[in-house]
Amino acid sequence: MSMMAKVLVHELDVHAYHGWHAYEGEFGQAFSVDIELEVDIEKAATTDHLQHAVDYGKVVAETRRLFVERRYKLVEAAAAGLADDLLREFPAADAVFVRVRKLRPPIPERLTAVGVELRIERNASHARKS
Repeated sequence: MSMMAKVLVHELDVHAYHGWHAYEGEFGQAFSVDIELEVDIEKAATTDHLQHAVDYGKVVAETRRLFVERRYKLVEAAAAGLADDLLREFPAADAVFVRVRKLRPPIPERLTAVGVELRIERNASHARKS
């Protein structure tokens, strides 16, 4: 039996250096990241032990590390790279959903954020090799 669920991390604030313009790579900027890991929680729900669960704290720490570790020109590339990396870091996840919002983007309009969201399943044919 399985009990599929989503482990959620919403609105993780991260300062990172992604962006097309040179000043974005030099000074960085604020991003907001949402993560959903699709996992089978049956054993964790039955035993009520952290060792059988995906640790939220580790998901947060790894998301922050992975998102800041590399630099990308495009939010699309940063989101896809993060999704692929999270699937590698969390083998219990069958799929990952990532939403990356660039807060206060360098666009001369009044808006809160721009961004990308995507969902990647484990063993997806497009998964990048790093």
